[in-house]
Amino acid sequence: MVLDQGFYPDGIWTAPSDEELKRDIERSMACGFNGARLHQKVFEERFHYWADKLGYLTWGESASWGMKCFCLPDNSIETWNGFFHYMAEWRQILERDFNHPSIIAWTPANETWPGECLALYRKMITELYDMTKMLDPVRPCNECSGYHHVKTDTWTVHCYSPNAQELEKTLNPEDFPVFRRERETGYCGQPYILDEFGGFMFLSPDRRKFAENTWGYNGFSFQDENEFCDKIAEQVRVLVNMPNMAGFCYTQLTDVEQEQNGLYYYDRTPKVSCEKLAEIFGMLPDQKKDR
Repeated sequence: MVLDQGFYPDGIWTAPSDEELKRDIERSMACGFNGARLHQKVFEERFHYWADKLGYLTWGESASWGMKCFCLPDNSIETWNGFFHYMAEWRQILERDFNHPSIIAWTPANETWPGECLALYRKMITELYDMTKMLDPVRPCNECSGYHHVKTDTWTVHCYSPNAQELEKTLNPEDFPVFRRERETGYCGQPYILDEFGGFMFLSPDRRKFAENTWGYNGFSFQDENEFCDKIAEQVRVLVNMPNMAGFCYTQLTDVEQEQNGLYYYDRTPKVSCEKLAEIFGMLPDQKKDR
């Protein structure tokens, strides 16, 4: 899969047209992806319509990062107000989008941090998971993408490593079957998924940075498309050859303003050949083909 934040240069979170919603799915599929993690945004219903029609798999998600209840909660009015408002909105999201067959999992929260109130945090995340499963007992619930799981159907991690060797070492710790953070609980053999990695910045020489604070993960800024593709390919090769890895999600489909780490520019111009990317992301175990 690929991470898709659904940003557009003219409308920001609003697509310019129904056709562009469809085209974003087609752009992703042209690069070899069979689906997307729809990241930190409730996507338009028409996007889900086109995903249904085109056979494109998605994880439904909501904006959540940085909320007090998910990021260092305490027993304050801000924590409880945020949590109850969020639960009401998440219920509406599930009820609105439940009948779209293209949605194969739910991701209510992203990169959560328990802080000092560990018991309170775990209680909130358990309640979030339980409500999700009550409303939809069929789809998997990835309650906290990437960080500090409590009760989950998939074990998802985020790992932005600068090279393939470090990525493999991080994802295969010596003392546990999967990578986990210090106070995470609840691993009992769930599918192991790297649902954020990569994020390398590539700008061709004729392109300017979006802003002074433009960035890509690990400080990389490639100006040669072959080096860019090689860096991605070496990490994909590690992942497809890990017997315990059930799937991955590459960051990300398009540039998003100062995050110029997409496979397409913000204006949807491809950075490199889609055929070359499709070969990389469609790699099979032990496949060593030259690109």
